[in-house]
Amino acid sequence: MYVEEPEEEPYDPLFLPLSKLDTKLRNRQFLRTMGEVLKLAWLTDKTPEDVESIHRKLMPSFACRCVENNDFLSLQEILKHMDVDAGNYDGYTAMHIACETGNIDMVIQLLSIGATCQLTTRFGYTPLHLAIKDKHFDLIKILMQHGARVTQNPVRIGMDLIKAVRAKDYRLMHAWFLAGTNMNQCDYNGQTALHAAVEKRNELMVSKLLQYGATPEIADIWGRTAADDARKNNLHDILVLFNLPI
Repeated sequence: MYVEEPEEEPYDPLFLPLSKLDTKLRNRQFLRTMGEVLKLAWLTDKTPEDVESIHRKLMPSFACRCVENNDFLSLQEILKHMDVDAGNYDGYTAMHIACETGNIDMVIQLLSIGATCQLTTRFGYTPLHLAIKDKHFDLIKILMQHGARVTQNPVRIGMDLIKAVRAKDYRLMHAWFLAGTNMNQCDYNGQTALHAAVEKRNELMVSKLLQYGATPEIADIWGRTAADDARKNNLHDILVLFNLPI
């Protein structure tokens, strides 16, 4: 029985050459392949100005790929032709990728040549936020020493803290703490991570939050504090942690 084979999906010839830049390519082979991409026929009908513009837009993506490959040699060559803080189509810079992957040596190298650690992607991520999200503790400390600060929307931070509590993600909570985050930050209902920890009756998380500077007397939009919730539910052990009478 004859079975008709499915048609191949149409492709955009503008981006087809980039498929050759596989993550396994390293060093000189990476540079050779990139050179082939930048000289392919798809550029022959462009003006010199267009070619230069296309090259400029592609270079940040190549730089990010070098960081993913831990390829210092290729990155060094590419950075000769672009701003170290230039971002790709999503606003990710080489620094963003280095922080996301936890590559401390790459971050130190980028900082040494003037890369900033405060730029934001189109999704709202700074390099520090990516390091927090992936729990790279030593990297967080390095970024803080170079002036990085948590700059996300406060309500979004409050929501992320509460999400970490509900997931019992103690390492993520520690990462937020190392970044100097206000552990009393509220979500859109005025609730804090401590509210969520009391709700989940998670004594260990309550203890950690108190160590990180959280306070049980922050009221939500209904006027209830974490201490009120502990009293209402007769959570004696948590009240002891709050240094409140049982």
